[in-house]
Amino acid sequence: MSTAVITNTFTHPDVVAALEAGMEMAADESGRPVSAERFTWATAAALTYLDGAGAPWADVYARHIELAAAQAAADRGEDVEDTSDLYAGMRYSREQVSAAVNAGVDAAARMIRERQADDIDNLAVNAVLTLLDAPDASFDAVVEECYGVDADAVSGWLSDVPADSDAELDAQQTARIDAYLRSVGL
Repeated sequence: MSTAVITNTFTHPDVVAALEAGMEMAADESGRPVSAERFTWATAAALTYLDGAGAPWADVYARHIELAAAQAAADRGEDVEDTSDLYAGMRYSREQVSAAVNAGVDAAARMIRERQADDIDNLAVNAVLTLLDAPDASFDAVVEECYGVDADAVSGWLSDVPADSDAELDAQQTARIDAYLRSVGL
């Protein structure tokens, strides 16, 4: 009888997919654009710390510029260089991914917003890690697994997080008005 412990590992594309989907879920549920700095910097930081846990902020900055340039090129309809071969064969444990995502989200909150991580950041981390294990998980599934409360309660926490900028406040107010108008059939 074997007592070996089987540990799941994840490929780089698995991690990137969970990271993108988790940030998108946190953005959608908080009524903020996934292009908001809180999500783009957290993504860049998490990917940087996945490459090296002790990486300096300058490396995160460089990764952020790289990701922003690739996104801008894609938005213009240009081909974006496929760099997946750089990570061919790389596998990460859940613990490595968790450490990188937690450190990345915390560092982005501290360095970019000059704040501690908030409920939106916490949802982003929980969503990424849940989606890593269950790529088709819904917001309700993330809430059930990570919070043990009703999804409406978590949505309430997210709506209580102050806007990161005046432009974001305007966008939040517009989204709330639009949601209300849709809910009353207008």
